[in-house]
Amino acid sequence: MIFIGYTSKLGRVDVEGIAKFRERNDVERVIVYCREEPAEAVAEIAEDIEINITENPRKAARQKAKELKASGKKVEVFDLQDFGERAIRDVC
Repeated sequence: MIFIGYTSKLGRVDVEGIAKFRERNDVERVIVYCREEPAEAVAEIAEDIEINITENPRKAARQKAKELKASGKKVEVFDLQDFGERAIRDVC
């Protein structure tokens, strides 16, 4: 499976969430689209993640997913604002 994520800025919480997801699932490749370059410390721990900078991360992620699905790959697209630790929010 190919994991495609999108967010405005990739952070440590995002990278850790992706790592946990990879441990529990068979993920062969991780691609993340974001608007801003990640901080240097985040980029270092995200060495096995393909990071792409674009003005419209959501659109770019969906286009890449469509392209990969057309070639027969299994792809899942995630909004990283609603993924992993960020998704666990207190609604009260």
